[in-house]
Amino acid sequence: MVRTDSTRAESDWTVPRFFRLLGSLGRLRVISACGPSVFEALCEVAPFSLEGGFLNIVTPAYHWHLASDRIRVLRSHDTTHARSGRRVLFFELREQSEAAPFLRIYLHREKGVDFAPEILARFLEAHAALGEGLVLARESGSDPLTPSASVVPAP
Repeated sequence: MVRTDSTRAESDWTVPRFFRLLGSLGRLRVISACGPSVFEALCEVAPFSLEGGFLNIVTPAYHWHLASDRIRVLRSHDTTHARSGRRVLFFELREQSEAAPFLRIYLHREKGVDFAPEILARFLEAHAALGEGLVLARESGSDPLTPSASVVPAP
């Protein structure tokens, strides 16, 4: 269930804020589900731009374009992997609270290695707000058809 309590008119989490957080979490395993396809990639979130309703990350290794107005629900998880027994920390993105996640973004670490303390602390701070899931706030004045060309560096 996604938190939509009426005491908070709108979440203070936005798509750019979430991607700035991802940029501070090091290497990630991104799992994209689209119809019968599931695609996994290891990457780091690079600086991004917001243009024409899309969040764009372009690097020599990958191009990633997300329709920012369609990313509506964000939830974090701190759980144990069923097969390996290892702790896993990840985020899910959905278009609606009832919809299946279209992206899962896991904090990556090599086998036998713990999460770096500063990365774990950043995740847990965000998880305190995102663990129950929430509806993302829309950027004020955002118009999906108007280019803004603002470049937002990762921390």
